Amino acid sequence: MAARLGLTGCVAVMALVLGAAAPGDLDGQRLADQQALAPLQALVGQWRGVGQPQRGSNRGAWTEESDWAWRFSNEGAVLAFSAPNSQLLVSGELATSDQDGEFVLLAQMKTGQKVRYLGRRDEHGGLTLLADDAPVEAPARLSLRFVADGKRLVVLHERRTGADRFTRLAEVGYTRKGSGFGQGASFIECIVTGGLGTIPVTHQGKTYYVCCTGCRDLFQDNPEGVLADYQTRKAEERASKQ
Repeated sequence: MAARLGLTGCVAVMALVLGAAAPGDLDGQRLADQQALAPLQALVGQWRGVGQPQRGSNRGAWTEESDWAWRFSNEGAVLAFSAPNSQLLVSGELATSDQDGEFVLLAQMKTGQKVRYLGRRDEHGGLTLLADDAPVEAPARLSLRFVADGKRLVVLHERRTGADRFTRLAEVGYTRKGSGFGQGASFIECIVTGGLGTIPVTHQGKTYYVCCTGCRDLFQDNPEGVLADYQTRKAEERASKQ
């Protein structure tokens, strides 16, 4: 039969085979990205922030809101943020790099310029990112750390003053919206990532929860696949405890 197909027929068959394999490959990449980014799940949510160029002073200070969410595409998964009122970085995507344990942030400044940062987590769970080649007015180093059990996020923006020297540009202190959650309440798990579920979704009359709009869209596109991934994850967790 293959001999009768000819070149055109073989190409068509190969296209069908590759097309059939693609969804699994994409799911595998998505899950791998989710696992690598899972230590930064605490970023996901809505935040109210106050930016201060000078510590302890309101001079030049501003207020902003930031929204972090999962974003899924044919490339895999990233953590994306939007902070349109920020005086520094107004949007960006945080992804894994080719190096194990390293993260890459592609951010956009208020001026529209884009800056690429690379960095790793420290022993306390914080994340420090250095710019590849930042414009003079852009932060050359970003330091993110969580306090108050993840209810507060502090981001220090610094400019470079020498080869290994940095000075404060501004610090933004964020408070998670609805940060009173969890005090005497049960933890509701996101069906996609295992984070804090805050948005209800339904499938076949049953309600589940997701942590952000990105996870909501993924669930709505493929609820059976997400539920299968969830069951696999829970089975692995049970096995690890035995």
